[in-house]
Amino acid sequence: MTKKIELDYTKDKNLFDTTAEEWAKAIDKTKKTQARNFYDKVLELENRAKHEDWENVVPFVKMLNSKVAYGVSRKVVSNQFQEMMTQCISQVNTKEDLTKFKLFFEAVLGFFKGSN
Repeated sequence: MTKKIELDYTKDKNLFDTTAEEWAKAIDKTKKTQARNFYDKVLELENRAKHEDWENVVPFVKMLNSKVAYGVSRKVVSNQFQEMMTQCISQVNTKEDLTKFKLFFEAVLGFFKGSN
C-alpha cells in the first residue's frame, strides 16, 4: 500500500516531494492523457471556486470520484490512481483544501511518467 496522503504541507513537509514522487510511481499504470485530463478538471474546479460560491462547486469536486471509477472500469486509470484521488477528494472541504489538492496533484504529475 502506498503512503496515506495528508493534504497539509505543514504536517507532511515532504508532501510535494517524496510523497508526490511515491504516488507518481504508484499510479504509473495510468495513461498520461487521463492523468492530465483529471488534473485539468481539478484546475477548472479551482478556478470556478475563485468566482462562484463554494457550495456550487463542491458537488463537482466530489463527482470526480465517479469519473475516476468510470476510468478504472475502462482500464485507462489504475486502481492506485483511484486510491490517490479518493484520498484527496475526501479531504477537500474548502477552497483552500482544493488548492492544496491541486498543488499535490501538480507535484505528482511532475514526477509522473505513466503508460503510453
